[in-house]
Amino acid sequence: MSMMKRPVLCVLTTALVAVSLYTAPFAGASAEARVGQMAPWSAQAVVAVPMQVSKGVQQLVRLIPELGSRHVIFGGDVDGPGVSGVQVIFSKSAVRDETAKEDRAIFNSQTGSLLVLDLQPNSLTKPAFPTDQVAKTKAQAFVTGLLPPGHAYQPREVTRADDLLTVRLVRKLNNVVLDDDYDAMVSFDRTGKVVSFRTFDGRLYEKISLTSLPSPQRVISAPQALLTFKESKPLELVYLLPEENQGQSPVEASLAYVVKDGVINRTFTGSAVDAFSGKRLLETVNRVKQPVQTISMTGTGEKWIAQTNKQAGDLVRSLVRKETDKLPLVTFTENYGDGQERRLFIWGQFEEGIKDQDKKYMIGQFARGISKDKRLHILLETNAKTGQLTKLVVKDGDDVNIQTDKKRDWREAETLLKRLIPAGTSQMRMKDVGDANYTLITADPLLQGIPVYLAGQQSEEGMYTLKMNAVTGALEELTLASPSVLRTPDKSKAITEQAAVDQLLKAFPLELTYIHQTDAQTGEVTWKLGYDLSFRQTRSHCFCGGEAKVDQTVYVDGITGKVIVKE
Repeated sequence: MSMMKRPVLCVLTTALVAVSLYTAPFAGASAEARVGQMAPWSAQAVVAVPMQVSKGVQQLVRLIPELGSRHVIFGGDVDGPGVSGVQVIFSKSAVRDETAKEDRAIFNSQTGSLLVLDLQPNSLTKPAFPTDQVAKTKAQAFVTGLLPPGHAYQPREVTRADDLLTVRLVRKLNNVVLDDDYDAMVSFDRTGKVVSFRTFDGRLYEKISLTSLPSPQRVISAPQALLTFKESKPLELVYLLPEENQGQSPVEASLAYVVKDGVINRTFTGSAVDAFSGKRLLETVNRVKQPVQTISMTGTGEKWIAQTNKQAGDLVRSLVRKETDKLPLVTFTENYGDGQERRLFIWGQFEEGIKDQDKKYMIGQFARGISKDKRLHILLETNAKTGQLTKLVVKDGDDVNIQTDKKRDWREAETLLKRLIPAGTSQMRMKDVGDANYTLITADPLLQGIPVYLAGQQSEEGMYTLKMNAVTGALEELTLASPSVLRTPDKSKAITEQAAVDQLLKAFPLELTYIHQTDAQTGEVTWKLGYDLSFRQTRSHCFCGGEAKVDQTVYVDGITGKVIVKE
């Protein structure tokens, strides 16, 4: 596993692959609409809209009759983290104008169920929005028209943004709401026209047997759940560094109360409590957590700065005892576009034809036929302005899959960490997030007992991240995110944890909720009853890079007590 990764491209729900075209107006369409059954520019064989999808299109037309006069164009397959299916374009003419804004929908390829709808709003007039009650009634009627009998959805909140009025609908069984993966969203323009429909993974169509659901008759009372929730200490006070600090010094941190174990990375928040036992729901599901150690250590305060080739070689020699004099060296500067510039020094022999800028992705991939004594790649990354070390990767070909010596790795990591942290005594929160075959240690400083984290980090990253070589126990990869100078708010100015919990509950009161859990191996769904925060997501989230270390979806400002939502 390497910490040097190519940028991840998340294919979101609007992405599609245009493969072919098929157009056909519905019965009742005008004569003009019937002219031309195929767009002349289609470069591939004509592919008809799948039969199951055509049934879904007909159902949608019954709900929105104006689409009956449109040409139905097969828009290709959609594969995204929020929705996957078949896209259909509702074109006003047989010849599709790709430059024009289009009305489109995504359907489940197997069942034909509508997953996403995007229609262009009316732009001739801008009257007032329909009233909330009218919008709720129309949204409920629209969703009811999509669903088979027995699927009851109830409108909840109404929001206004970007000239759209959106109604969220939730599903209830046994008079208990299901988790937000089952929600649906219907949006209207100012004329009251339905212009958008959204689901989360299309779960609203799922058939659920009442016998599979725990009975809510013997749950603890709402007041008891509230007391248990508060006693569980659901929040943690942390110092947060801005994700984009342009490498400036000093860096200003903020104080925040974050929800322990996150908000959106599972079907319930980390603060949810079991509705029967009152324990944290997280403790009742199968979840292995690596132990966290708080270690006091005395730093040497060494400076790790390299602005010239010689300084870079000296730094490598001092930190990992590797000689670079006889290795080919390339250097270049990269601009990240947000004001951050990184200087890269890369030593080693690579296959011919590899561009210098691509060699950072090829660390450990040695040229064919190279002798073992020359199998060494080293990457050193620094802040281009200050020369401060930010990353080091050392690969010598010892990437064998063997069980590592954890005690040896920890000793070496602690020895290195003492040389990396500021002079004096520091408290470090350390965790091994590797497995039996490799040790990957994250280390985060504690200031006045408060952990310091970088916003946007993943769970496998820390202010200091060290990966140890499984064969030798030596440092293999190092990432430094800790700024050289850090300014933090005075801890005494923070609101109390209880005050933060009260503010959070005021914004998102606890709600008895059916929470689904899917077995990763079998796909089988089981249900839990829990009291959870009533926060409900507004969009599908892309977990392309793993779980967030600090989930900032919902948190409380540690100074003002303001509840902040950052979806």
